[in-house]
Amino acid sequence: MVEECKNIAPAQGEDPAARLCALLTEQIACARQGNMGQVECLGGQADSIIVAMGLSPADLLPMTEGQRNRLRRLYAELVLVLNAEQADVRTKLKQLQQVKRVVGVYNRKKQRR
Repeated sequence: MVEECKNIAPAQGEDPAARLCALLTEQIACARQGNMGQVECLGGQADSIIVAMGLSPADLLPMTEGQRNRLRRLYAELVLVLNAEQADVRTKLKQLQQVKRVVGVYNRKKQRR
């Protein structure tokens, strides 16, 4: 089942920096819920805003220092949440591989009888 990408509509006259903060906040919430497809969609929207601003992500000059700091904090939090999710997936994959090995051994022993 393919999930439709949720578009976070900007408020009329919304500042691009505020929009980026809103998108990052929504990405963090989606990542915590394990909704990685939505995290990716929202990331695409954030990229579009940056492109529309005519700036590279490393060169957000029209923003105030406070806005840049908030974006940095939100981005760092998003990275932490995604890293935690990735670690959780790795752990579950290892557990699944162990179960698969045990089932394989059990099936071989069962076939020998």
